[in-house]
Amino acid sequence: MKIGKVTVFAFKNAFRRKIVAILAITGITIAITMQVTINAFTTGMDETFNDIFGELVGTFQLQEKDTPFTYASQLPANITETIQNFENKSEIASVATEQILPATVNNYTDILGTTVFGSPMGINVRGIEDLDEFTEIYSELEELTEESSYFEYNQDECIIPYALYENNSEVFEIGKTFSIMINSTHSYNLEIVGITSADVGGIQQSIMVTGYDIYVPINVTNNVLFELLRNDTMNHMFHYTPFGLDPNLFGIDNPNVVAVRTSIDNSEDVNQFIDELIAYLEIQYPDMKFSALSLASALETMDDLMATQDIVISVVTIIVIISGSMGVIIAQLVGVEGRSKEFAILKATGWKEGHILYSVIIESITLGVAGSLVGIVLSFISIKGLERLMSSSAAGGMPFSAVITPAIFFTAIAIAVGIGILGGLYPGIRASSVKPMEVLQGS
Repeated sequence: MKIGKVTVFAFKNAFRRKIVAILAITGITIAITMQVTINAFTTGMDETFNDIFGELVGTFQLQEKDTPFTYASQLPANITETIQNFENKSEIASVATEQILPATVNNYTDILGTTVFGSPMGINVRGIEDLDEFTEIYSELEELTEESSYFEYNQDECIIPYALYENNSEVFEIGKTFSIMINSTHSYNLEIVGITSADVGGIQQSIMVTGYDIYVPINVTNNVLFELLRNDTMNHMFHYTPFGLDPNLFGIDNPNVVAVRTSIDNSEDVNQFIDELIAYLEIQYPDMKFSALSLASALETMDDLMATQDIVISVVTIIVIISGSMGVIIAQLVGVEGRSKEFAILKATGWKEGHILYSVIIESITLGVAGSLVGIVLSFISIKGLERLMSSSAAGGMPFSAVITPAIFFTAIAIAVGIGILGGLYPGIRASSVKPMEVLQGS
């Protein structure tokens, strides 16, 4: 008997017993929907994290060690030149210093909303000394919206992230005033001259957005720090004295962060480079200790997390295959038991046991593929629904979107085929083992 005829027979019979087919397809549909949805979200997370960490793996920030807050760090004024004289300077692509203000200079708490943790969204004011060097390291300011311009040094101007403008466009637009709070009675006003482009706005390197970065020339942060550090009234030292910091120990001219971008693309090598650079700096500045904030360490942690995630996905896939196979086995066993006379007649008319086994497995595979296609469609719907639900949460919701790749699609089909084979194997063996004489005699 030609295998083609058996295959056609199996296709026709797959949906003949509607209740059995519906039960089998339903089980597979649920399993595939769950599997595709989980894979799509984890793939989206992987791509987002790889984009973030891959771009910045060779970038790190240095500040004074053991300072309770970044703004309390005091770095030497000539630290850029010192770093450029490091013996491994050939690995250094760019160095940029920043002066970061206390996070409590936020005049807009009432309109910024809250983070995913329920805390108020913050404003992070970053004073930039060299715009070209800063742009070499970070991508936020590479592209601005139309009608935007870069700030002029020695001017009270600023650039804001698109995410801040998008959520409050009537307040934050070109030409409007952005006000930095210094104390309860005084603010420092800046003109908004630029808005970052939509694809890089906000703290675009962050996984969970907790605030918006405002970019200003370093003269602005110098002026604000001068006001904060004045000792003629306690009000001006509000951001320092409550934390046990002595305002007399801080100056207005020193940067508190230096960012370094290297050409190194391996997290282990980046960490080694950081250790060597810190050792070098502590020799150059014997009275200082330095610490580093690096995404390289975070990348190593993420690699471990992704490896764990892959194990979880593998376990879920196994569970999906087992549960789907059990559903098909049960459904097919019910069908096989009701078709004993049919199989007996087929054997009596020349079908071999292999033909019957093959036909039952093809039926199961057909049901599996049908269930997977329905599951893929439902997964698209569930993914869109989950994305819409999560994107409506505070602070913009998820920092990544689900991604359905061809690999996920073909994996779902392969799993369905596997479920069909496993689910049809035992019922097929049962069907092929019928004894025509016993069945037809009713024994």
